[in-house]
Amino acid sequence: MIVPMTKVRILGHKTCLDSALAVLQELALVQVEPAQESLSLRTMVLDVDRLGQREEARFLLARLDAMLTILPRPDATQPPALSAGPPTVDMKALRAELDEVMPQIQALAQQRDALVHEQVSLPRYRATLIRLLPLTSDLPEFKDYETIALLLDRRYREVLELLDQTLKELVEQKYTIVSAPLDSDTIGALVVFPRAISAEMHGLLGREQVTQVRLPPDMSGMSLQQAVAHIERRLAGVGTEIAAVDGGLRALAQRWRAAWAAAAAALRARLDQLEVISQLAETDYAFVLIGWTPTAALPRLEATLAERIGSQIVVEPLPMTAAERRAAPVLLENAPVVRPFEFFIRLLALPRYGTLDPASLMAFFMPLFFGMMLGDVAYGLLLLGLSLWAARRFRSNATLHDLARFLTLGSGWAVVFGFIYGEFLGTLGHRIGLHPLWLAREDPQAVFSLLLLTIAVGAAHIVLGLLLGVWQAWRSKSQHQLAEHGGLLIGLVAVFLLIAAVAQQLPRGFITPAVALLLVGLALLARAEWPTSMLMGPIEVLSTIGNILSYLRIAAIGLASVYLARVANDMAGTVGSLWLGLIIAALFHALNLVMGAFSPSIHALRLHYVEFFGKFYEEGGRAFSPFGRPTETA
Repeated sequence: MIVPMTKVRILGHKTCLDSALAVLQELALVQVEPAQESLSLRTMVLDVDRLGQREEARFLLARLDAMLTILPRPDATQPPALSAGPPTVDMKALRAELDEVMPQIQALAQQRDALVHEQVSLPRYRATLIRLLPLTSDLPEFKDYETIALLLDRRYREVLELLDQTLKELVEQKYTIVSAPLDSDTIGALVVFPRAISAEMHGLLGREQVTQVRLPPDMSGMSLQQAVAHIERRLAGVGTEIAAVDGGLRALAQRWRAAWAAAAAALRARLDQLEVISQLAETDYAFVLIGWTPTAALPRLEATLAERIGSQIVVEPLPMTAAERRAAPVLLENAPVVRPFEFFIRLLALPRYGTLDPASLMAFFMPLFFGMMLGDVAYGLLLLGLSLWAARRFRSNATLHDLARFLTLGSGWAVVFGFIYGEFLGTLGHRIGLHPLWLAREDPQAVFSLLLLTIAVGAAHIVLGLLLGVWQAWRSKSQHQLAEHGGLLIGLVAVFLLIAAVAQQLPRGFITPAVALLLVGLALLARAEWPTSMLMGPIEVLSTIGNILSYLRIAAIGLASVYLARVANDMAGTVGSLWLGLIIAALFHALNLVMGAFSPSIHALRLHYVEFFGKFYEEGGRAFSPFGRPTETA
């Protein structure tokens, strides 16, 4: 249901503004609306003191967030400290605290980043150098010479010839190039040349885009053997150094993290208070807050403000105009079994305030349609077990939890219709003595009855939607919608009577009253759709009949499922091998189960969104967002 809302005006002396905002923030019962200026009211602006508070709070909060990101979280087994609400914070003391401790945390964080980088990069250096080590046995010992290591793609081995030619031109025979294949794609090379031509050599390598193995600065000047030995020593000790740094960060986190997290919450609360001030109005001595609160929460709001603030503040319920009523925020409140279906409502759009919340209807019809389509005892039980597990496993994820709850209800209906159809892994149910309580879907003679059932269900669903539309139009005193929904309903009933009379299911004497009803319905549609009524009225009736025929998808999807299960069972019995047959059957049934979970869900949702909701649902509501509600983060 949509929770009734009351528009309120809160008036108070300016001296109690901060304390009043703190109480409202703690209660989280009022959605603040921008106040309108008038002759006696003006929009409230922050004074110099509050502007300074806001800038300081933003600065400190940015620093706190940075530090809280670095400091490790406490042990998950240790329960977090609970508080009644955001504490107050001394910004001056907090700034001094951060100025003292932040450099220590930043230094440790930088040290840790450097160590982790070493831990990741050094094994790559080691692997490359070890591949190049065999080449060093062919190198003579030279003084005042430089050695560079290269990695070349086999496709570009001509670069070595270019290097050889260039070195000949520069230093004649005073150089050495040793190369060998390292794997099927890469050639390794060591080039020894006089240090005097180092700049020319590195420039050439850069122009040719040759990959040069560059060692870290602390290994410059080392031979390959020395570099590998140095890397081995560093890798042996870097883990211990990281552990020591982590210990230092944990010690700082134990000392500061909880206090800083509380301070960050307090700063966010204070910033929210300062931001909401711009939505208030003021006189010389008073402030005025306009907002919405759930009607049932109004006594609590009044009592708490009176107790905490006293006579300096007053809460006044305000009368609502028709336009204000349409624009009121929407808060959905339903029974636990219905609550998961609010997700599907929000997925489309919230209903406008004052209209119907269809969550309860979805909670009945969506699982029912799902069960009619799947309709298998075994599939239903398997899906029931999986959905119950998923509901427990994803309890903290609202979306997945709601979907699992829907599948739980839908799989329960699937078991019920499985007994009605006599299906257990498709036609296997008949072979083990499970007889249908009503009809067997795979029987060609039962298909017509199944189609009639789905059309009857669709007609009932659409008629219910039209009845709700008529009731809602009457309640909102909308003559246009009353004529539109009423005309469609009467026209649809007339078509039903005509079809039944022509099919000789009713006496032919019903034809005349049915035609009269159809004319009445078209006349009402003409009133609603004028001046396009001559064309749109009959089209609307035909479109509604098309909506009903769309429910045939319930039968079609169900038949596809049962025939796929039948194929699985038949193939398993014809392959000649028991184990191979069981594997084939298991694969087909697993595929059918996955399709049976997704396809009925999508089509049941589509029947509601497209066919059912179009008859009465009015979207356009805005969610109730009270001042003080924590901001959800991913």
